[in-house]
Amino acid sequence: MLKLAGALILMAGASSIGFGAAAQLRARVTSLRALIGGLELMERELSFRLTPMPDLLAVVAKRAQAPACYFFARCRDSLDRLGEKSLGELWREALDAEPDLLLSGEETLVLAGLGEVLGRYDGDGQREALESALAELARCLKRAEEDRNRLGRMYGVLGMGAGALTVILLL
Repeated sequence: MLKLAGALILMAGASSIGFGAAAQLRARVTSLRALIGGLELMERELSFRLTPMPDLLAVVAKRAQAPACYFFARCRDSLDRLGEKSLGELWREALDAEPDLLLSGEETLVLAGLGEVLGRYDGDGQREALESALAELARCLKRAEEDRNRLGRMYGVLGMGAGALTVILLL
């Protein structure tokens, strides 16, 4: 009876590792979608209302989905240090301080480059930078969705298989 309980616990542990990896892939897709939604909102606000940057970040922080809303709120909250640092530096700090975004290196570079443009150039320049960043993030989202679909199931099956193999070897 004790062996059976141990085998079940071992199997459940290995399976949870696999399902956890699959969940992280799903969370990455959700994060990218939320970030793209927030940036699209920024673009619309700049295009139609020419909203100043502090108000723009406040609107996006309020209306964006999690976890992107936390990133935009962190950017908004750091604007009180705008004289000491540039908006690009504050944007980058907020990007580095928000682990829930689950961004790859390429996505981080795209967003860091966008942060250097925001608040520095005229409305047209900022909109062009947003459009470029959105196009690149859309490509990254497509790759993340493909990874989620292809690797998500595989991670779950590998976790269960590794647990089953370990149980068989130990019994």
